[in-house]
Amino acid sequence: GTEDRLLHLRNLCADVANLLKGPLPLESEKKLDDIEASLEDTLTRIDEFQAFISSIQSNRKETEQKLIPQLVARTSQIENIFTQIDKLETFIKLLEDSATKMEDRVRQVNGAFGENKLKTFLGSLLRNNADTRGNGKAFQWKHGDIVLRHKEYFE
Repeated sequence: GTEDRLLHLRNLCADVANLLKGPLPLESEKKLDDIEASLEDTLTRIDEFQAFISSIQSNRKETEQKLIPQLVARTSQIENIFTQIDKLETFIKLLEDSATKMEDRVRQVNGAFGENKLKTFLGSLLRNNADTRGNGKAFQWKHGDIVLRHKEYFE
């Protein structure tokens, strides 16, 4: 109660008397100067941080407006390239299959006519295709042997 109020009043009066006596002691003034310098340094750092944040925001806007559309366009180009690669893979597989069939047919011809006659046969085959009155026993190409239609794979 009353004693606490009286003690509080005495402390307040002592503090007021100390203030009225004169300037602060040198140690207190030095501490205040240090605190003020620390606050100024902190404010400078806050300003630098604010400038950094503003820079990041402007870079983000530039990225959104310029780089992202460029990335989308490049992605579309890459997808088209992958589509072409897939078509090329299909075409190469078709070529491999056609080459395998051709090799099998060449082996058949080689077995039927012998190695030395193969060149003669191929020459006569070209002549027989030009002349439709060819020998019935000669090796005949079947229409189904032509399996390669590259125009179907490239636009």
